[in-house]
Amino acid sequence: MRSILAIAGLTLGLAARAVTYAPTPTQDDLNNPHKGFMLWGTTWGPGDEEGNYYGSSVYHVYVPWREVETADQVFDWTTFEANHFAPILAVDAQATFVLRLVADYPDGVGTGLAAHYTGGQNERDYPLFLEQPPLNIPGTDYASCDGDGPGRAPGWNTAAFQTQAVQLIQAFAARYDNDPRITAIQVGLLGLWGEWHQTGCESLEPGNAVKVAVRDAYAQAFTHARLQTRYPRNPDAVGVNFGFHEDYFPSFTTTCIYGFPACEASGDWNMEYGFANVVPAARENWRVNPISGESPLQSQKNAWTNDTADILTVLGNYHFSFLGPAGKHEENGFAAQLAPIKRKLGYDFSVAALTLPDTLGQLSSLPWRLDLANRGSAPAYHGFEPRLDFVGAGGAVAATARLAADPRTALPGATTRYAGRFVLSGIAPGTYSLRLAVASTSAGRNGIVLQNAPRDTAGRVVLGDVAVGGTGDRIFADGCEAP
Repeated sequence: MRSILAIAGLTLGLAARAVTYAPTPTQDDLNNPHKGFMLWGTTWGPGDEEGNYYGSSVYHVYVPWREVETADQVFDWTTFEANHFAPILAVDAQATFVLRLVADYPDGVGTGLAAHYTGGQNERDYPLFLEQPPLNIPGTDYASCDGDGPGRAPGWNTAAFQTQAVQLIQAFAARYDNDPRITAIQVGLLGLWGEWHQTGCESLEPGNAVKVAVRDAYAQAFTHARLQTRYPRNPDAVGVNFGFHEDYFPSFTTTCIYGFPACEASGDWNMEYGFANVVPAARENWRVNPISGESPLQSQKNAWTNDTADILTVLGNYHFSFLGPAGKHEENGFAAQLAPIKRKLGYDFSVAALTLPDTLGQLSSLPWRLDLANRGSAPAYHGFEPRLDFVGAGGAVAATARLAADPRTALPGATTRYAGRFVLSGIAPGTYSLRLAVASTSAGRNGIVLQNAPRDTAGRVVLGDVAVGGTGDRIFADGCEAP
């Protein structure tokens, strides 16, 4: 659909015409980056791709300290990536990762986390040199922490551990802060599973001093990658804008008004309780960093399909971007029920309108206006850029105009207006098919497919035909305001 608007041609002293394209919005099942359902990637192996039932491209990978620091300040990221990234990238070249450092993963042997360890003592997830001179950080074996175990916890609260932890985080950031394959970095390392608690073994709990040091190390070292922590607790989320991974969704997500299974909202293990009573400022952290969750219990997974309306409400209210690795998406046969959840997670962009001059003159400063609707739960947290392709009769792109608009500012539940100018050059006069794409700002990465029709086989929205004039057709002179 397009409409013609009259705009004053201030420099030319006559009426110039503009065209507004308004492609039809859709509700398609799209596989877009950094959102949707997340898969377990830590122990990925041959055939695991058969369990990717709903087009997931985000993978959760634990990063055992023992694997990546082979000696004091000697890091082997290459072997780690060969063990954990390469098997996934072999079947999904556009995979992105959510990474979490871990130093104490209960029953790492039974879960396969220790599959790449050498040297014995495989329940120890941190490097042996921490326990040896000159560091002499103590380690404590446990059979069970509230049913989780066995494992070995390091002396979290020693000065030597704190120093080593900060150095590890700095090296971690140096490797991954600017990596376009990273969906999020989870602020882990401390406690069971890197969740900053030692439930059931309280005598082994990391204290506030090391929590503050680790919190601040993540905040200072990572300036580009998006960050998540487990709970909106003090000091875990004080003074920082971390997002959250709510790993008992939806039971510990919100108040118990929805009848979700195993709901408990009386303490700071519950995300809403933490927002309301502990760190109120953290409620707005979704504007900067993503919220996610997973559902380990079968009853929680079933709520996705048995109580979808309430699940959608909670996803929207708390601005979730992805769910997993545990969840109903691990089961096949629920495409219709899970499709609205997948759409609701993260951003869901469609073009409400694009306005351009009716005829585009080359070497002129050409105004444009883009109205971008976001029907999802959250913004985009990574770099993308709208681009207009001018496609000739043979299907080749004759020119591309980059629109200076940052979709990260397109908030959920709103239509955001962007405006600017571009200069068109190097294209022969004639009529072209105008197509809109939202491309990644990182080379080689997939862009965002918009919820509009029609789209071509490359996922671009086909807006309609546009006339391109010669260099003398200066429809809008420099300095004329955009429509």
